Amino acid sequence: MTNPSAALPAAEQHTAPSPPRWAMLGALFGFLSAASIALFGPIGVSGTYPRFVGAVLRAITPEYAAANPYLVKMGTVVTPETMLVIGLLIGGFLSSRIFAGAKAPAVDRVHARETTDARRYVDAFVGGFLILFGARLAGGCTSGHIISGMTQLAVSSTIFAAAVFAGGIGTAKLITAWRA
Repeated sequence: MTNPSAALPAAEQHTAPSPPRWAMLGALFGFLSAASIALFGPIGVSGTYPRFVGAVLRAITPEYAAANPYLVKMGTVVTPETMLVIGLLIGGFLSSRIFAGAKAPAVDRVHARETTDARRYVDAFVGGFLILFGARLAGGCTSGHIISGMTQLAVSSTIFAAAVFAGGIGTAKLITAWRA
């Protein structure tokens, strides 16, 4: 028996469309997230920083570090999350070296006091510190809650992710309207 589609002209033969690239990358990310949770547990990076502080304090004042219940609870600095943070730093550095010849985009100064690149970097550092402090005060980081929680199909994480994105979109629209 012959294939009926073989007799059709090439223009009339239909092949199944391949999924878009973002969907393939999303599926890969989901698979890797599920594998990391299965192998190591939930992932997040904010716990790395108090672990690092604990390691420094254990070297300087071991008795204080041993008596601090939070540092004892956080444990050692060598964890999969620490390796993730180190990988992020290395990846950012390598990316900056690989694309060093490319024209860098102009630094977007959102706030009126950001008159120089140095001021922008200071503001970014202070903002990052405040976010990290809030994440640790709340007992975990937002990205870990979204990534690990949604991978585990937690309803609270899905609601939280929707609220984060809605808040981000609303804030971006407010800033855009304010700057116009």
